[in-house]
Amino acid sequence: MDDLDKTLDMMERDKCTTLMAENSVRLKKNNIRFTTTDKKHCQEHLDAQQVSYEKFIRILIRQLVGIEKKIRLKYLVPLESSRANKLRASWNTEVEGVLEDYKKKYRAVHKQRRSVEEFDKKVSQMLAGAKISVETEVTNLKLKLETEIGTSEKFSPSELSKIYGVDEPVLVDLQIIDPLQDMRILFKKLEDSGFDGKIFVSLNEIIQMYAKEIKNVESTVWSGRSVDQRKETKMRVAKLSLNFKELILSLHDLARQALLEKEKRNEEIILKIRSNLEKLFKSVEDSEPLQNKLEPFWGVLNQDLSPDLLK
Repeated sequence: MDDLDKTLDMMERDKCTTLMAENSVRLKKNNIRFTTTDKKHCQEHLDAQQVSYEKFIRILIRQLVGIEKKIRLKYLVPLESSRANKLRASWNTEVEGVLEDYKKKYRAVHKQRRSVEEFDKKVSQMLAGAKISVETEVTNLKLKLETEIGTSEKFSPSELSKIYGVDEPVLVDLQIIDPLQDMRILFKKLEDSGFDGKIFVSLNEIIQMYAKEIKNVESTVWSGRSVDQRKETKMRVAKLSLNFKELILSLHDLARQALLEKEKRNEEIILKIRSNLEKLFKSVEDSEPLQNKLEPFWGVLNQDLSPDLLK
């Protein structure tokens, strides 16, 4: 949990930095537009800069909520009250920083124009509105996560790690959590449509067998007698890991094709995937067991779905 929170904090800081840069670009463009027409710091120019800061704050809150929601749904981790309170405080601090930047750049201009009271009032309103938005968004996010995680059919990364025998950091590094989660849901839909569940057990076993092959090769790295031998083995592990990702994506795409009505399936895509899988299987020492596990699934792709699933 702590590691996930740290990752989210880092992602959210990066997003704040990106949005700050985007706001700076908008401000600069406005400056150029009004300066070249000899209207620098006219009311229209100042209004445009205010709109830019309002947009910055609005997008900032929305993007931070999006990051928190996306990652927590991916890992099936709800938003605890302590984390929610921390988000409220940190996001409000970010907004305050944005408005401090606004004041630093434009309060003196408004002072010269004798509109500083209106400016200060507007800044206060922007801050108050943003705090209400943060409070509302965090509260809603907590409730939505509780609902969506509670009803989710997805397996958590830790569960996927146990099922396939792949360390969780590897799942993250290879970016295969989403396709694995989605693929298991697709398998369930196909099974519910009337296809033999043993077929999908076999597909999962293909992934498990390939993962085991990688670990077997990885375990021999330090048995190499020379640096070159060890390097060669490490390179083979890296190549197999990339193949492993490609294997999962290919099986995922096949499952998506299987869920289409028979006449809507793309035979060309299916044949390309089949050819690709055969190449991937040949990268292990004994490819025949993998081929045998996959064979029953081709029968699925030659059948139509249950009418109930097509409704």
